[in-house]
Amino acid sequence: MDEPETERADSIERVEVLRGGHKADDPGLFGPLPGVRIGDVVAYEFELPERIEPWPGRTRLERVFVLLDLGVSMSNPCWRRANNPDGTVVDNPASEAHSWYVDLITVDRRGEQYVFRDLFIDVRVPTDGRHYRMLDLDEFADAIEDGLISLEQAVSGLRRWQRFIDRHLHAGRFPSGAWTDFPPAAFEPLRRLPSPLAPPVRWNG
Repeated sequence: MDEPETERADSIERVEVLRGGHKADDPGLFGPLPGVRIGDVVAYEFELPERIEPWPGRTRLERVFVLLDLGVSMSNPCWRRANNPDGTVVDNPASEAHSWYVDLITVDRRGEQYVFRDLFIDVRVPTDGRHYRMLDLDEFADAIEDGLISLEQAVSGLRRWQRFIDRHLHAGRFPSGAWTDFPPAAFEPLRRLPSPLAPPVRWNG
């Protein structure tokens, strides 16, 4: 039986999010950004600059989802073309309109505020039957070698990443014809929330 709407509303907690990275030249934390939490999932939003062209029927408002227990962040990027300040243009292939970009992150909770920092390893997960594409393992290794992340962070990150792959992409020993739980079903209540979650904050990078 479905929960009453009042109980669903009561389970939503308003939170703030700051996001950043671990690179030596990282510009610092971006935010605070409006977010909401239901259980072990946070969703937050920010607006991309006008030089970004969204997919037809979408806006430049990017909604990002975080699995707090795994320290994994992901979104279905809203952009199809980026006109960069240096004059270059980057086109996102039509095949990527429904792909998800997944990041390993660190999670630091400060009361009702969360700080999420990118931990280098990424995977692009299509939802049209193609294989996923793992990215930036070399950057993760470089970060350990250069002392940008600690051994403790690296060990925790690799263990959490394997749990994410096992839980959401391939539960068994061998690959199957479909993802185990992707996009995660736990996202659905947050995906249904109308946008914007609050007055948008624009990223001008």
